[in-house]
Amino acid sequence: MNPPSHGPFGAVTALAALPLLALAVQGAACSGEAKTDPATSSTAGAGGNGATASGNGGALSATSTASNGTGGGGIDDGVTLINPSLHNTILGRPTDRSVAISVLADKAGDKVVVEYGTQLSADKLSIVGGAQSPAVASANGEPIVVELTGLLKDSKYYYRVHYQAGGQGDAPDNVHSFRTQRAPGTTFHFGVQGDTHPERFKNKMFSADLFKLTMAEVQKRQPDLYFTLGDDFSIEKIIEDFKKQNFPAGHQFLRSVEGTLAPAEYALLPKPFSQPMLVDGVSAPQSNAAYLEMRQKYFGLMANATALLLTNGNHEQAHLANLGGVFNNASVWAADARLKYYPLPAPDGFYSGDASKLLPKNGYPAMAATDGLLRDYYAFTWGDALFVTLDPYWHSEEVSPDSTLFSDPEPTWGATLGDEQYAWLKTTLESSTATYKFVFAHHVNGNNRGAAKIVTVQEWGGEPGFKENRPGWAKPIHQLFADTKVTIFFQGHDHLFARESVDGVIYQEVPNPGDNSYFPYNCDAYAPSSISWTGPSGYGKYNPSESVRLPDTGFLDVSVGPEGVHVDYVRTYRDIDLQTDPNNIFTGTEKNGEVAFAYSVPPKPTDNQPKDVAFTCPGAAPPADWKFNP
Repeated sequence: MNPPSHGPFGAVTALAALPLLALAVQGAACSGEAKTDPATSSTAGAGGNGATASGNGGALSATSTASNGTGGGGIDDGVTLINPSLHNTILGRPTDRSVAISVLADKAGDKVVVEYGTQLSADKLSIVGGAQSPAVASANGEPIVVELTGLLKDSKYYYRVHYQAGGQGDAPDNVHSFRTQRAPGTTFHFGVQGDTHPERFKNKMFSADLFKLTMAEVQKRQPDLYFTLGDDFSIEKIIEDFKKQNFPAGHQFLRSVEGTLAPAEYALLPKPFSQPMLVDGVSAPQSNAAYLEMRQKYFGLMANATALLLTNGNHEQAHLANLGGVFNNASVWAADARLKYYPLPAPDGFYSGDASKLLPKNGYPAMAATDGLLRDYYAFTWGDALFVTLDPYWHSEEVSPDSTLFSDPEPTWGATLGDEQYAWLKTTLESSTATYKFVFAHHVNGNNRGAAKIVTVQEWGGEPGFKENRPGWAKPIHQLFADTKVTIFFQGHDHLFARESVDGVIYQEVPNPGDNSYFPYNCDAYAPSSISWTGPSGYGKYNPSESVRLPDTGFLDVSVGPEGVHVDYVRTYRDIDLQTDPNNIFTGTEKNGEVAFAYSVPPKPTDNQPKDVAFTCPGAAPPADWKFNP
């Protein structure tokens, strides 16, 4: 692999992109109406023989059970269908034998039937010998979730959504595909993106066109799984407006006062929070409460062929510390929106995770989800890898890390995973026999800037005070990572690409997917010449020569197989930005979709090296005269 060339602070030209067979196929209409009878014919384990329907977080779901099979052998037919969703379809919570297919409904009474099978016709337009799910209707206009169960293990499936407006007719979607859990020893890949921040439009960190280009690159590669790292659905502008509309300018919010305000007093406010605004984005400020908007405009572009898995961030304000007072409804309804529009995993025989119900506090409304589960942290295996997502925000009772809404001083040790999540994490990592372990969270400790630079702090690294402040914890989080040989910890929050390594654990900061500044925000917090370690002895070994920093924008495409792990930083650019280069940061050789930096675990001679990138950090944020194209 040839080393990349680079611009003033590390803009790099394309490396080799993986070859892909892309078949742009427009879906052909299927004759006949979608059937409500699940007893249809099947081949290759695709038949259905039963179904149940249940409500879950505001989205109605049905289950279609296929005939039993032992496995598909992990064989891929090499076909990549790059088709748009005509009915906005998102895949979620895949397992070894099932997947959830969520379809946006236009109105109450509309129905969906899913046709599915393992064989595709020669012209790539039809599913051969497949089965059909039962029809399921949207009761109140909420998304329809069809759970396909009893599928073959380690197999590729094709599916087509049949949409019935008012429960009549048939509006067939294009054909898409999904994978059931990969078997150990097979090769697969997954994607990861950093903060989207759609509320920071108008040249403040987000371009809709650029984010769509990133989603298009994900669609081309079609990873099995795609992880977001939070700050995709900010509601903070809604909260700011709420404060202005109900309290005088400069009002100081205190946890002992507004944080415990009784519901009866809250109801007397001139303009309390609007549930339709927070859940569905009705009349919300632009790109705030964007759970539906993000799906309609962006995630729906690629998640019809890739299972989408979310992580909570600080700007979502879905935080435990907001409950029981004036900001309670904002957080609870944000949680409702997340579960309404995205099918996320709950603990079962395949996933482990947060099994505790979020209970209402101080008389305020409870979550809409009938099981009360947040689905905020979870773990599962796929191929030779363990995947673990973490969430400090729903488990820090005293503080909202990096985004408090109160004026009270923040306790130093306030940000936390909590005892229950820590115990689950410890058990999950120590009991796993997976060759590779990947952990995802919005940020180290949920706050601050950097990774290696702050790895020693509080419960993460075990600085002085750890035993007193975390009684019952066997060891700090980083030590747990090192002892259990976590391969990569992925985080967002800081808005750049940065790789560091401490005690063999790679700390990977993931870039924004739609930032048209192309700036390496907070680069001054990364790649220090040394780190200060005050945690347990024998840890804190940091090699600065392994550190690398690059600017936004794009996502990570990570391959996992018998030979190891390979990470590609796939960069995306708008043509107008490359052509005009208003800030003189490009070399003239950049191409949208290029691989800007690539490395492997274990390392390979063909990997890019930090010395290949001549990077100069221009500061934590763009200067005031930084120029943006419209």
